Amino acid sequence: MKTRAHGAPEDGITLPLNMPAGTTNGIPTTYGAGGLVVVPVTDRVTAEDLTNTNKATPQGLKAGQASCYLVGVPLVLQNIPIDVAVAEGGKVYKAADGTFNGVNTGTFVGWKVSGKLALRASQ
Repeated sequence: MKTRAHGAPEDGITLPLNMPAGTTNGIPTTYGAGGLVVVPVTDRVTAEDLTNTNKATPQGLKAGQASCYLVGVPLVLQNIPIDVAVAEGGKVYKAADGTFNGVNTGTFVGWKVSGKLALRASQ
């Protein structure tokens, strides 16, 4: 699948996401206003953490990020054009004309995560 950015057979993916201060490993929270439930598997990294030689920080995370397990997201697709009006963590709908936007008049397909389409699990 040429648009596939990430996928996991166990019905969930872990990605680095910008999270608010106080985000703690293992405490479920939501990402954005769309109701996407995530479970951080690391604490949120601060700028101080990155310069503290006595503290090990998860590889690849930037200040403000935590590695988060996206509950119920089996696949993240890149190269799917999502309307720029959809905020990070916002719900994405497929309209009758085939476009992907945040207007609740089409079929709910997932959330905007890091600019990509995170598909919800089929129910």
